[in-house]
Amino acid sequence: MNLEAQGDGADASESEVSPSGVGPGSTTIEQSHIVPIERSGSSAKRESKATGPRTQQGKQRASRNATKHGVFSKVVILDSESKTEYEELLAGLRETLQPEGALEELLVEKLGILAWRQRRLLLAESAEIRKNTEFVESDQRDQDHEAVRMFWNMPGFLGGRGLIGNTHNRHLIERCIEWLGDLRKGIEKAGFRRDEDAPILRMLYGDREIIRLRSDLYDCFETWLQIAETPEQERERKRYPSPSEARQIVMEKIDKEIRRLKRDQKARSSIQAARTQLEIVSRNVPDGPGLDRLLRYEASLERSFDRTLSQLERLQRMRLGQPVLPKLEVHHSLS
Repeated sequence: MNLEAQGDGADASESEVSPSGVGPGSTTIEQSHIVPIERSGSSAKRESKATGPRTQQGKQRASRNATKHGVFSKVVILDSESKTEYEELLAGLRETLQPEGALEELLVEKLGILAWRQRRLLLAESAEIRKNTEFVESDQRDQDHEAVRMFWNMPGFLGGRGLIGNTHNRHLIERCIEWLGDLRKGIEKAGFRRDEDAPILRMLYGDREIIRLRSDLYDCFETWLQIAETPEQERERKRYPSPSEARQIVMEKIDKEIRRLKRDQKARSSIQAARTQLEIVSRNVPDGPGLDRLLRYEASLERSFDRTLSQLERLQRMRLGQPVLPKLEVHHSLS
């Protein structure tokens, strides 16, 4: 009897402790009714909703949903630049560096801004080189035309020395060849004409009063003109060529002079082309104030990039519980 009473007491105590008033003897049946009670109501509704990303990679992607586009992109990108290319650069940096949190995101975007400015710097350097190289030939043409203009404004045709042998301007040499061709046509058609031929020869070879080291076409013309004007009896006595033969000799001399000028012009053009190419190569690196400005800007960008990357690495090590490397302080001395 006492044992049964103690057993009944134990059952009673168990029923008092049980939160549902169910004794341990019926746990198999009664606990099956507990489960739907706990999953009903607001708890069931919460579990029916999306719980968000569960994997670490999903959480990282979700953390960047609010920063799909750079917050500073409107300031960084110029009107002439591509926003799409900038966003692609920024997305590549995010994929590589995997930032988490607002501060790491800002540091990654700062790296993107610095890389974008570095790209802009390279484009500026390319433009500086193109500005110095692409217009070398145009500048030379302008100089040649300026020399021609100065020549026409110069009294006395280079002080009486004449053009041929005293200029390397290809435009003036071409004009000299044209004048010689006109001179030849005139002699062939109408013979010697002192009043019309002499001014052309004086412009090309200078005044006869000026001392020259060697004879030229003008001297040849004067000689054969005198022979052509020699009276016939004296010409026969001295066995001089006839006026028509004298004209033919002068025309051959003119042809020879034209060929010589064309050879010289070709040689000078070849030298000028080589000099132009060397000038272009030498300008492939900008110099002067332009180079100094680009180098200073490049050094500033590199320092900022290194500092920002170092800050990001320190933050990520701290977040991952890894040892943080001490800051590397670099001091520049002017001495």
